Amino acid sequence: MKRIAVFCVTFHSDVELEHYKASLQKAAEKAGDEVELDIFVSQNTEADNPGYFGGIRRAMLQTDVMAYDYAIISNVDLTVEEDFFVKLAAYDCAADTGWIAPQIWSAQEGRDRNPKIMNRYSLKTLKILKMIFRFPPIWALKRTISSRRKKGETHPAGEIYGGHGSFIILTKHYFDSCGVINYPVFLFCEEIWLAEQFRKAGLKVLYEPGLVVSDVEHASTGRMKLSHYCYLNELALDYIIRTFY
Repeated sequence: MKRIAVFCVTFHSDVELEHYKASLQKAAEKAGDEVELDIFVSQNTEADNPGYFGGIRRAMLQTDVMAYDYAIISNVDLTVEEDFFVKLAAYDCAADTGWIAPQIWSAQEGRDRNPKIMNRYSLKTLKILKMIFRFPPIWALKRTISSRRKKGETHPAGEIYGGHGSFIILTKHYFDSCGVINYPVFLFCEEIWLAEQFRKAGLKVLYEPGLVVSDVEHASTGRMKLSHYCYLNELALDYIIRTFY
């Protein structure tokens, strides 16, 4: 039997949370005795909002994360396929695997959001991205072009640099090496920060398209003003560059 914990963050997204929890519980029921599922929810509010990974850390510190075979970090504007936990329980997870990146299907964009980052960014690329975020209309155009270019792309299962941050499956090996999530930035670039933890620890990030999650589309960040979205991304990139490059 695999013990699985789901740590998720909600911010004015209670309806999405209930749909998400229902899909998780239905998938756990289908897995039967192969899976024991616990769901931990961090309720972020205007008065108490530590951000995405800040909320995850708060939830993780309230339990013994090492008691689980897998710890899933996620948003709540998602659903999992009914056979998701059946497949995860049967997954042959090597000892050097720390992060399993599933297929995250976006019906809106008509594509899988994974693999998000195939190879480590160069310093030059990160500086260019940071500059683009200073001009929100240019970033919006870049995002549209990139989404259209990636539509219909497929990738085989295998090792990547980093997966998409909306649904992250961490193994016990990650917590053995790196401890509880402790990313000090409010939002964005969580995937790069995590990938750098794995690179330092010598653990692998594996893309596995057989594990399927559906994206219901940005329940929280989708409501954010573009200018603020870009500002927060610029701050996050600045931290990543200063810390790892």
